[in-house]
Amino acid sequence: MNERIRRFVEAGEGPFAALALDLFRSQVARNPTYRALADGVDPARVEDIPAVPVALFQSLDLTSFPVEEATMVFRTSGTTGAVRGVHRLRDTTLYDLGAWRHFAKSASALPELLRAGRVVSLCPDDSDSSLGHMVGRFAARLGGAPLALFRDGRVVPDAWERLEEASRGGPVFLAATAFALDALFASPGRAALRPDSLVMVTGGFKGRAVRLDADSLYAAIPERLGAPHVIGEYGMTELSSQLWTAPVPAGERPGAFVAPPWLRVYTVDPMTGEPVEGEGLLRFVDLCNVDSVLAIETMDLGIVTASAAGDAVTLRGRLVGAEARGCSMRAEEFLAAVKRPSHERSGE
Repeated sequence: MNERIRRFVEAGEGPFAALALDLFRSQVARNPTYRALADGVDPARVEDIPAVPVALFQSLDLTSFPVEEATMVFRTSGTTGAVRGVHRLRDTTLYDLGAWRHFAKSASALPELLRAGRVVSLCPDDSDSSLGHMVGRFAARLGGAPLALFRDGRVVPDAWERLEEASRGGPVFLAATAFALDALFASPGRAALRPDSLVMVTGGFKGRAVRLDADSLYAAIPERLGAPHVIGEYGMTELSSQLWTAPVPAGERPGAFVAPPWLRVYTVDPMTGEPVEGEGLLRFVDLCNVDSVLAIETMDLGIVTASAAGDAVTLRGRLVGAEARGCSMRAEEFLAAVKRPSHERSGE
């Protein structure tokens, strides 16, 4: 399966649906937990593949290989003592390949950056951070290590000086969470990034204390960072692929997030789980999730539109109220399926 998926990522070899259905059957055969969640379903189309709610990564082993063979363990962010979701990978070959190829395509209008850009990170640098891993791999592709300006949950004291120094050497790829970029802007300083530099903004504020809302954050970039382009990234620990916006000039807010060809996105009714047109709960079918489960149900609402570049996602916020309870009920049903004796699941 890994080789077939690699060929699809690199050359688009084979139809997506057939590959996704084969990967599902392979994962069900190798992962008793996913087999229990699937409960005998034999999907005929991509939308029929049972999607696992992201919350279940906190309580279930969703690894489709012997856990002792894992070489990478990603964990979701969380407060001290909180249960964190876990995503184990046998290796990161497909993760790294897909991440770079889709980023490079999304940022292809900035060739000098992709050839010799300096990577500066305002992202977590923990060893179990999927975001930190991605940024580190991008830096390695460009011949170095990221300049880390965010450590132990805080922006380093001399961040502005180090960023300004890095900008003198050529184009900069500044990878930042929205929270960390807001924290940087809370301190005095300015850097003059060139137009062939790129500022990545990812993630929301998740209830943390911030000074600027999203619109104000993007509007502040020209004053504080000069004239770089800006790109948005959407990803999560439970996925191996990311979505990117098209780059926009500093001061503008990026548009829809575009998925790569190996990641299918569609929306469902939060209460019933049935596919819907227009706004709905986002589900992802990720071929690069070969080591876990390929179909993931999020807690994010959005609208998906087809485009020549791939599925384009406009985010509409998070589930609240009755819709969130409906989603939680489906998660509880999945858990109940795992706990039922095998002879009951098979209908014997």
